[in-house]
Amino acid sequence: MNVRQLSDTDIETALALWNRSVRFDQMTPELFEEKVFDDPDFRPEWALVAEEQGRVAGFIMGVARNFDDDKVGFVKLLTVEPSMQRHGIGTQLLQKIEAALWSAGVSHIRVIDSNSNYLQPGLDPRYTEAVIFFEHHGYKRFAETVNMEVDLASREFNTLAVEEQLRAKAIEIRRAIMGDRDDLMKLLEKHWKAWIPEVDRTLLNYPVTLHVATHQNRVIGFSAYDGNNLNTGWFGPMGTDPALQGKGVGGVLLMRCLQDIKAQGHRFAVIPWVGPIRFYTHYAGARISRVFWRYKKEVA
Repeated sequence: MNVRQLSDTDIETALALWNRSVRFDQMTPELFEEKVFDDPDFRPEWALVAEEQGRVAGFIMGVARNFDDDKVGFVKLLTVEPSMQRHGIGTQLLQKIEAALWSAGVSHIRVIDSNSNYLQPGLDPRYTEAVIFFEHHGYKRFAETVNMEVDLASREFNTLAVEEQLRAKAIEIRRAIMGDRDDLMKLLEKHWKAWIPEVDRTLLNYPVTLHVATHQNRVIGFSAYDGNNLNTGWFGPMGTDPALQGKGVGGVLLMRCLQDIKAQGHRFAVIPWVGPIRFYTHYAGARISRVFWRYKKEVA
């Protein structure tokens, strides 16, 4: 078996391999490009393919990200040709990426949940073989999270009446503009620093895929979509200044984004990595659609 860097000529083959192997998380060429080459921490030497008898039989991608004083490694993507699993291909790929990440000084290695550019927030346990594989290689489950789904076809998200009520309280709701960036960054730096890259990306979309609430010319809340997994109906992140929560701002911001996602032609919207389940059910009728287990491996 030969393990080497992913090359431009491998992209179509690697994508086809992924879609044959990973049934619940199919990717388009555009999404594959976003997850691999558009990752801000992409390193060519950490995107590898395994060749067996001249055929690409496996693919892996690792990244390392800095979070404040912590450097974290991720096995971001990994797949092996179904007919060639249990032949040591995945193990060799994993060992090479782990060695590179440990050498780069990461404190631990996680699986898949490589925010802010990530495909899913963890490992779907329906990939039973993958659960067994990572646990066999020393990864421990440390958390669980869920995605929710909103049926857009069955609802309308008209916010005009509520926006009028908020306007009477001097709270304006509108689509963000680039001029809001400084104010947004201050809010994010204070409360949600990890979300900065995703929110920043929404300001570059056309139209801007971000809505904001302002009070006294200051951004007090925001909600976004298409900040990650572009054109898949992916919602988030969103937040309201904790001092001004409970006024209905978050619900309006959420529904504005959902209406936009519906206008894009999506049948469903995905709300990933959910915290407040009750909030999303109340305002949008969201339902839990997927469960993810989060795994990590500490330095030995």
